[in-house]
Amino acid sequence: MDILILGNGFDLAHGLNTKYVDFLDYCAKQFNPLAYKPTDPFFTNMWIRHFLNIQQQLGDTWIDLENEIYNVVKHISKLPFLNSSSCYRTFSIDFNNMIFNFYDFDKYTTEVSGGYEAGENKYIRYNEHNFINYIIYFSGSKGIINFLYDQLREFTKLFNYYLLNEVLAPLQNESQYQLFLKSIGVDKGNKDVHVLSFNYTDTCKRLYDQKFNTYCDINIKPVYAHGQVCKSKNCNLVLGTHSFFNSLPNDLNEEINVEFNIFKKHYQRHRYETIEPYQDLLRKIKKTRSIPIFHIIGHSLDSTDHNILKHILLTNPNSIINIYYHNKEAQERLMHKINSIIGEEEVMAKVRFIDQHDTKRGILISKEKLQNV
Repeated sequence: MDILILGNGFDLAHGLNTKYVDFLDYCAKQFNPLAYKPTDPFFTNMWIRHFLNIQQQLGDTWIDLENEIYNVVKHISKLPFLNSSSCYRTFSIDFNNMIFNFYDFDKYTTEVSGGYEAGENKYIRYNEHNFINYIIYFSGSKGIINFLYDQLREFTKLFNYYLLNEVLAPLQNESQYQLFLKSIGVDKGNKDVHVLSFNYTDTCKRLYDQKFNTYCDINIKPVYAHGQVCKSKNCNLVLGTHSFFNSLPNDLNEEINVEFNIFKKHYQRHRYETIEPYQDLLRKIKKTRSIPIFHIIGHSLDSTDHNILKHILLTNPNSIINIYYHNKEAQERLMHKINSIIGEEEVMAKVRFIDQHDTKRGILISKEKLQNV
């Protein structure tokens, strides 16, 4: 039983602009202060403004973005007025001023008396046709949390739009590579290759469905751990932070109120129903009579996905884990990270590190190289 585990490096290897910095570059091009509409989400989204203004302080991987979401959540959760029993405030920003980040959130808010009708979300935008000022009224701390989260969901939907229209739409259904499984043990009677993708894109299925270099026809059975891009308004993409503690008796500075749990990727997997296909895949791997062979391609093995990776990699005691790297520096990084996920003993028993482009043992083989072998 073969299971491909894909991360963003898989898309990058195929030349797709799926880094978060690619999306921010696209967002920056949408800004036109002289012609914007007060309802244009590319202009009004606070997370876009925040990321654009602190981008130089971050790395360029998705783990950097997710860590930044955590840092913002932690900062907002510690604001003194958030724990007030009468937290009625307005948030106001001048759209002519492009400088904004959430660490200055309190500077943009003012305490007010109650009395506005804020609705179920506990916040409301008023003067929404004002072309200069963006003003939000919060009815209690729940309003601030909901606003912060709804803005993040809007950011996620805009990224969904970007992937569909700017990344996948021009993608040709032909790859420069051959996805090569024959040399690493595809079961002769197995017509299915399971894919656990941590990407939002369906790149693997678009390029390689029934195009594997094997001695049997292959059908890709994909599971999208963080959701899949779609044209529906009901975007189920998971974008959030690693799990954090709601109570830590020895370090109060790390405690974050349970109301912020909506930002956890773990919570969102359940909320947007991406966890059940993953659970079904777990059961198949556990019950299979063949040896599960994991092929990890393009995943950084970073901390935000440690729990879900540990579950699947250790669910069958007989599994083999092939981790593919694109250079020696990446190999060293991946060796350290897989140790922290499953432990050194399991790594010694199960894990093999393979150059992903090696013509004998690799998995993404250049078609040009294959012609010369």
